[in-house]
Amino acid sequence: MEEKQAVIDGSTPHRYQRLRRRDVVMSSVWNAIGAFVGITFAFLVVNQTEVWSAQRLQSPSTSSATQSEYTGQTIVAAAPKDLDFQWKCIPPPPPYLVADSRIHSHPVVLAALADIEISLRAKSLFSKDAFSVSVVHASKGKIFDFHSGRIRTNESAEDSPASVDGDSIFRIASITKLFTVLEALILGNQARLKSFSPELSLGTRLKDVLPEFRLPSAFKEEEDTITLAHLGSHTAGLGRDIGELEIESLDKISYPPPDDLDLFEDFPHNRTAEETLKLISERDLIWQVGQNPSYSNTGFSLLGLAVEKYHDKLFKAGKGFSTILKDDIFTPLAMNHTFTGPIPEHLRKHVTVPASKNFVDKVFGPVHDPAGGIFSTTNDMSSLLHKVLLASKPLLISPAQRLTWLKSQHQFTDGISSVGIPWETYRAIMPDYSVYNVYFKGGGLPAQVSQISTFPEFGYGVIALTSIGLTEKEFREGGNITDPTAVSFQIHNTLAPALWVAYNSILVQDYVGIYVSGDGFAKITFKDSMLVLEKFFAKGVDVLLKYDEIIWTEAGKRPRVYEAGAKLFATAFEGQFRATIMGGCPWVGFDALTTKTGWGVDKVVIKKDEAGKMALFYEPMKSKLYKVA
Repeated sequence: MEEKQAVIDGSTPHRYQRLRRRDVVMSSVWNAIGAFVGITFAFLVVNQTEVWSAQRLQSPSTSSATQSEYTGQTIVAAAPKDLDFQWKCIPPPPPYLVADSRIHSHPVVLAALADIEISLRAKSLFSKDAFSVSVVHASKGKIFDFHSGRIRTNESAEDSPASVDGDSIFRIASITKLFTVLEALILGNQARLKSFSPELSLGTRLKDVLPEFRLPSAFKEEEDTITLAHLGSHTAGLGRDIGELEIESLDKISYPPPDDLDLFEDFPHNRTAEETLKLISERDLIWQVGQNPSYSNTGFSLLGLAVEKYHDKLFKAGKGFSTILKDDIFTPLAMNHTFTGPIPEHLRKHVTVPASKNFVDKVFGPVHDPAGGIFSTTNDMSSLLHKVLLASKPLLISPAQRLTWLKSQHQFTDGISSVGIPWETYRAIMPDYSVYNVYFKGGGLPAQVSQISTFPEFGYGVIALTSIGLTEKEFREGGNITDPTAVSFQIHNTLAPALWVAYNSILVQDYVGIYVSGDGFAKITFKDSMLVLEKFFAKGVDVLLKYDEIIWTEAGKRPRVYEAGAKLFATAFEGQFRATIMGGCPWVGFDALTTKTGWGVDKVVIKKDEAGKMALFYEPMKSKLYKVA
């Protein structure tokens, strides 16, 4: 076992340090127009001294010289030979391992969390802000939290000494949009369980749920094709805040703004649903439906109205949006400090108040709540992360719904960022050069900014909430604030490579070795950051050779692709792997050939048998091999 562990322990530090030395990172843009401020950043990988770079993100495998020399090949089927890696398509960690308790307690992960705490403590020494941070892992729930500052930064320390903790309440603004989409998924699940028709899904047409929705007559076709997914992914073509934030001329804008100009004074207007629908019916679309994401709070008002309407059809209850969220999400997840609307008196002492102008006491009209009306805490948001987004069996929705939810809908041409429903995703490059999307959702209202993010393949997520402690004058002059998105990136870039080490060490511990039986032999190694079935003989048959011969029956004899072994790609079912070629990202051959019982010839099961011994099961050859070394 010590030799096998050395396979990963010997290679990991070099790869890990090589990744962290690279200033691969982020360009940040704070978009401060509108009360529901959109915060977008490209992903970054910090170096070991945690120096933040504003350079354009590059692949860590690609030198600047390589990037500048365009070869004329639009599609490259393999990595250039002069680069320091091969196109391997590393399988993600086995989904059934993300909740393994050995992950969050691994020494490398504990060291990463200690580094994060040191960094946040240093940051807090120079910050006036109130901020709260939590890290959640699938195996345990919250594995780290950090809180800094006072709840009431608008008052003196003598008058308001109470400090921020996990129950301190922040306006989470546009993170609310996650809850609105989640409620639509919940209703779809509830309808399925009740055998109610028609079921609701993200693919449901808005008109089928909300027939009173109208667009101008020139957009009749678009009106009929907009789905809930279009609304949730900001691809319905709607304006950002229809009927809000209107001016007569740009000459009215100056900075700092004069006392008589406050764009946010009446924002958002307390309109009824009917008034909002009428405004929408009079405004042209700005994009063709599905063409391009365009952030739209108005779209989420529509999604909220659709949720209300469908809920009433399903339950005949006549509940408003806020009550629906409380009954279907807040209460089941024990989110006892989370709400919309006026601040409940018993929770007022927990509400963070910024020092500068803010919306803490502003009560949104119900039609605006689905876009940004929720107040919450890191403790409550940790429950959402753990029980819904990370648990192997999520509460409230089905695993299939969650997989559909955690997908990009529109990839931008920068190759870094994309938009989901309503996720804002960024590329994460791991130490083995495998590439993933990390899912973010930010929120911003005057003087309060927030971020939730999750890296589902590695089973964890981050919450960072901030209430700004600068005075209005300091804020307008550009004083430094605690940016929850930058904090989240820093945590991901410290923690994700450590989790990568932890997962791989468990793969080595559990699966690498020699498996034998009376008439069989298999060797599993950990090579190029993958589990590899390097040798496999069953009843005198070379199984890997048979894999090649299966290909030859269709394509004619070719050079062998399985001679060096087959990588084992884990499924979500415990111990079940699919053996596939070492290079590229094959996906068309699974179960292409099966036994009469339906067992795919590429299916290999490796798990403990009834006696508790690790065994390799392979039904096509009626083989059961035991791990002996």
